[in-house]
Amino acid sequence: MKTNKKPLTQEDKKMIRSEKRMGYVFATLILTAGAFVSMVLALLKPNDTSLLVLTIAITVALSLLILYLVNRKHNLDIRVGYKLLKQALLTKKEKIVSYEAGSGKLYIPILAEIAPKLWGQKMRPSDKYYFIVEGEKYEVDETTYKNTEPNDEVEMNYTSVGNNFLGISVSE
Repeated sequence: MKTNKKPLTQEDKKMIRSEKRMGYVFATLILTAGAFVSMVLALLKPNDTSLLVLTIAITVALSLLILYLVNRKHNLDIRVGYKLLKQALLTKKEKIVSYEAGSGKLYIPILAEIAPKLWGQKMRPSDKYYFIVEGEKYEVDETTYKNTEPNDEVEMNYTSVGNNFLGISVSE
């Protein structure tokens, strides 16, 4: 499997930044739990401020540590600024019709003729495109799907440090 390097695009950077959200969620959960514990300590022991200060300090330090550990590789990926392109063989292509959740109502044929707006709304279909590469199924966009055929070479895009999957592009 051949590997090349290529600079990160703005879409790649946006995807990496969106993956950093989990670190912020975990840190916020730790801060919320620490605030709750601090509030309970303040209510139970109003005169003991040293325990309250210690709890707040530990909570803030733990949340910052969690934030750093979870987002460390994502930050390094953005700082390094390139992605790895691994050449792979496209085994199979699939096109599946998917229906938008919540877009339709219960379809009853007899009632749909009487009151079509109330009972006759069907779900909106949308197409999803998939590549099977080395036994794994990956979702791709329509243009990439149409520009390739089975047994073509495709490029699997991964981040350089975290080795996170960014997408599939057509080999040039």
